[in-house]
Amino acid sequence: MPEIDQRLWHDPFTAHGLKPPAGESGDSFQIHECGAARLDPNWNFQQVRSPFWRCYYDLNPGAWIESRGRRHGLGPDRVVLVPDGVTFNCGSRPGVDHLWVHFSLYLSLTTPTAGVIEVPAGRTVRALARELHRVIARRQTGRAAHVSAGLLHLVFAEVGPEGFETIPLRLRKLFGWIQHSLSGEITNERLAAQAGLSVEAFIRWFKANTGRTPAAFVAERRVREACRRLTFSEDSIEQVAEAVGFANRHHFSRVFKQYAGCGPARFRRDRGRG
Repeated sequence: MPEIDQRLWHDPFTAHGLKPPAGESGDSFQIHECGAARLDPNWNFQQVRSPFWRCYYDLNPGAWIESRGRRHGLGPDRVVLVPDGVTFNCGSRPGVDHLWVHFSLYLSLTTPTAGVIEVPAGRTVRALARELHRVIARRQTGRAAHVSAGLLHLVFAEVGPEGFETIPLRLRKLFGWIQHSLSGEITNERLAAQAGLSVEAFIRWFKANTGRTPAAFVAERRVREACRRLTFSEDSIEQVAEAVGFANRHHFSRVFKQYAGCGPARFRRDRGRG
């Protein structure tokens, strides 16, 4: 399981952004915060790396981010996506009107291949970004969550396949089914039925395509989702355990420590969310 960064930039919440009400982000994106600010030269940070995605759009040029030796200018003609785990530096001249959305993906189990992703901002994206800027200025939290989700859907619809590793369609559908089913029972028999294979053939096919057994993959996905919930929600550990398919806290803690290296209570405490 990819390591979740425990350093300075793990927290998606800032002093100026809006945190959407619970349940207002939609089914594809878990939106942690959206916000708008006028930048100054103090927006100058080094080695930013977070366990969540960032979406940046600026109403006027003058700010930039730099990653993997390439500088990406921010401005009204493009949206810039920074996937989780990608390290970048950033800077700006004074007076840039900056818009951000911090979010996680519920259903995308693909891996970004290009680091920072630039997406051209067409007329609809620009209009929706301006609307998001307006509702943030009015502190309309619920409306901002819906507009943010709409903006992300539009932007991701424009991301070409070169931005992600290619996953066979059958496997991608199976990954989506697993993500939707984390709270319930997931057996090899049910997985094989979803893939249209016998159990024995499914286990061989799955391991050949992912490098691990179905049971190990499902446990990783459950722990990964639990990490997001422990970091970004106010749910109790018992509620998180139930939401990701564990019958009790003891079993959840044992499996969580096996994959994350510490128990769920310590994981949450280390992120200042306890």
